[in-house]
Amino acid sequence: MKNKSVNMKYYTYGLDMVFLNILSIVLFVGVWVIVMLVTRNRSDFFSDDVGFLFIYMILWLMLHEVIHGIGFGIFPEVKKSNICFGMALEKGVFYCMCKQKISKRVILTSLMLPFTVIGVITLILGLYINSYDLVMLSVLNIAGAVGDLVMTCYFLRVPNDVIYLDLDDCTSFTVLSNSNLDDINVKGIKLKESGIYDSSKMVSRDKRKLVISKTSYIVLGIIVILTLFMMFVRR
Repeated sequence: MKNKSVNMKYYTYGLDMVFLNILSIVLFVGVWVIVMLVTRNRSDFFSDDVGFLFIYMILWLMLHEVIHGIGFGIFPEVKKSNICFGMALEKGVFYCMCKQKISKRVILTSLMLPFTVIGVITLILGLYINSYDLVMLSVLNIAGAVGDLVMTCYFLRVPNDVIYLDLDDCTSFTVLSNSNLDDINVKGIKLKESGIYDSSKMVSRDKRKLVISKTSYIVLGIIVILTLFMMFVRR
């Protein structure tokens, strides 16, 4: 980006994962109750076949992050080499990070793309074609997008010339601005620190394209084993 960063102030925010996880559960239950009310007279809609649903859920959440990456990558100023993916299930997150300075327009596009495409649109499609699995996955995606929605609320309140920057912490982000952002508060996001931006110090040290924590491998293995066990028992 060509934005001047001399004497700009930085604001590093952390996501309140406890609050967001609670909000995600509330959102999932709320949307699912609405779905049940809409489909209560359609007995052919609900399915008893769970099958590989848990694995589908994991793949769907991964797809969510891929679409975030597409949201970044459709802008020519974003270098594909700076788009990174990861999984840290001990923190309750899959993530996609863009490790370069990007505009408000770019981050808002990336934040809202998965919620819209494999959340709202696929939910409507699933209801229309009577697909229980597609509706379940869409509701899961909507609930899992609470962090994106909270961040969207934040960026709708800041000036248009702010610069977004991901460093190496998947549960935090940094905003650069010439304006004073001290009074902007959004529930679910906490200001960790702020000060004068120093481009020589605030840089990403980890440029790996894919990062998966050891805990995530263990959790994924358990999910696969439980899914196969459930399918075997149902036979």
